[in-house]
Amino acid sequence: MNLALFSLLAVILVFVIGSFRRNPLHIGLLGLLAAYLVGRMAGIPDAKLMGFFPTTLFVRVFGIMLFFGIAQANGSLELLAKKMMTKTGKNAKLLPFFIFYVGMILGSIGINSLAGMAILSGIGISLARAAGGNPLLFGIAGGYGVAAGCYSPINEYTANITAAAEMAKLPVQLAPIYAFNIVAFSISFLVIYLVLGGLKAKGQVDAELLKDLPSFNRNQIISMAGIFAVVALTILGIDVGWAGLIVAIACILLKTIDTVEVIKKVSLPSLILICGVGTLINLASYLKGFELMSGGLAAIMSSATVYPLLSFTSSLMSLFTISRLCVLTLVPTIPGILEAIPGISPQLAIASVAAGSFASSVGPLSANGALIMQNLGQQLGEQEAAKYFTTQMLMGVLGAVVIALVCYAGPILGIL
Repeated sequence: MNLALFSLLAVILVFVIGSFRRNPLHIGLLGLLAAYLVGRMAGIPDAKLMGFFPTTLFVRVFGIMLFFGIAQANGSLELLAKKMMTKTGKNAKLLPFFIFYVGMILGSIGINSLAGMAILSGIGISLARAAGGNPLLFGIAGGYGVAAGCYSPINEYTANITAAAEMAKLPVQLAPIYAFNIVAFSISFLVIYLVLGGLKAKGQVDAELLKDLPSFNRNQIISMAGIFAVVALTILGIDVGWAGLIVAIACILLKTIDTVEVIKKVSLPSLILICGVGTLINLASYLKGFELMSGGLAAIMSSATVYPLLSFTSSLMSLFTISRLCVLTLVPTIPGILEAIPGISPQLAIASVAAGSFASSVGPLSANGALIMQNLGQQLGEQEAAKYFTTQMLMGVLGAVVIALVCYAGPILGIL
């Protein structure tokens, strides 16, 4: 039996099923089950099989989720977003860009992509109704901005990039990847803005919408200060997961939030997803499944097309599933592609996969884009929101194409 092929087919099967199931818990559990079955077929003992569990990834994601769960649970991040909006002006034409960059800032200081999408797309749609703008454009603005900020080294999402690179035994530098995606997503959002008629918007934002916001209270101030503490600890060389855990415990000891409430904000489905899929990915890598996949991808790539094709492949996957799954699946194929196509940049290859994973995430069938559609339904009514479905899907495809083109020009940009 060709165990390499069988392990790769198991990864593909989990991905395909995940494309039709919206709950990430199912994908993670299925990944664990598939890893066990494939491992047993390969004659791997249970104790060794458990060694494929991505412990490092778990600690990184749990630690940073726990800390930012505090900032979310006590309302400090949502209040910060609204206060930032009051400083942006009222011009309906410019407001989507303000929302986009507010989202980028919040993502950069660590807000989870799903939480950011939920908060900012909702605020954006409210502002669109007040200003007479396109609700879909305003909803995408915040979510797409948060996605761009998620490449920040202190955002839990980058733990997936680091873990995937470590699985593939590739060096990774998060700061250049972050800078590359800030540029790429700014260009992509500009195109989406123009296509959705942002320049045609008229009117002003109703000032009453963001009037009389409360001041930050003691607990919110402490949790916001904790963000700077996490950054400082990571600069000192402490892993971001441990930094988040240390600062989270300090905030709990200072009684900024009830422990039970913050634990509820840690997404168990997301943890099961990344660890279940991560276990299967580690096993498939051990059985050389990704060497087969690398050969297939390399056969249709050249030194000029490798970056855009990696990005677009990641985006196609992301249209129907969860962004981090794309990174965990595709980054391990890069070493084989490097062997087949000498001279390409490992950093730009990783950045291309990572960029593609969020490029199409505003599509309504992805986990992030579904939140935009949900907010449209809540504020406009389900019947009215349904009219935006096709356009929203096209914006996901457009984002994928633009980001792929930016990846094509990556060597010219010289960031990586």
